[in-house]
Amino acid sequence: MAANRTKVPRPLARQLFVETGHRCAIPTCRATPLEIAHIVPWHRVQRHDFHNMIVLCPNCHTRFDRGGIDRQAMFRYKELLRLPNPNRVAPEDPSPRAGLIRAYRLFQSDMTGWHKAISELVAAVNFSSGGFPTSNLKLARRAASVARASADKLCELGGEGVASAADRVFEWYRSWASEVFDLEPSAFRVTGRDDFEDWAEERFLAFVVLHEELCAVLDMGPTELDFFEAERDERELPDVPLGTRGLWRTDETDE
Repeated sequence: MAANRTKVPRPLARQLFVETGHRCAIPTCRATPLEIAHIVPWHRVQRHDFHNMIVLCPNCHTRFDRGGIDRQAMFRYKELLRLPNPNRVAPEDPSPRAGLIRAYRLFQSDMTGWHKAISELVAAVNFSSGGFPTSNLKLARRAASVARASADKLCELGGEGVASAADRVFEWYRSWASEVFDLEPSAFRVTGRDDFEDWAEERFLAFVVLHEELCAVLDMGPTELDFFEAERDERELPDVPLGTRGLWRTDETDE
């Protein structure tokens, strides 16, 4: 420390460490131990200002001092720290960013609900001895409409890349559901472990592409945004065409 340089006040240091969660502020680093750096150097500003200070690990601090990370990039990292935590979006937050994240969480939750409904329908067809499992049929149809509504909202808010990826996820499930509705044998059995792993990987990769597209729109790294489920509300739901043979139509109340 320079002879004329004052010590960082403890309350300010605490505030800086809390800002980064006691980790390096570089999102792809997050290492410890930690040091406090001035973005515009101390010898120029001669004061400790929260908005000009950032917590770094020794390695990133050295890279910054030597020009490996430039000052504008460091100010951008500081700016990212001030953004709301994307994994804790307030329901009342009216910003477009928050709305997109809420739509994404809802889409994930509703796709999970549809997956469960299809799986339960498969089990009902396999094990029911009392005819068509109409109650499971109704649940699967409604889950499809709920998922389509969520997909439409996400596509509306997310732009072309997100819309394309969300539609890919939805179409994967719709193809599976249609096979169930059409009583295709492939929908009811997996011939081996390799087939199951291929099936699961295809579904997973569709979600990965969507996650990466959405994070790109949010100007975030894919690891900065977690997955979690959200509750859904009552909405007007679109019809989703499932199946082509009409084997599952029961009566008008099922429409």
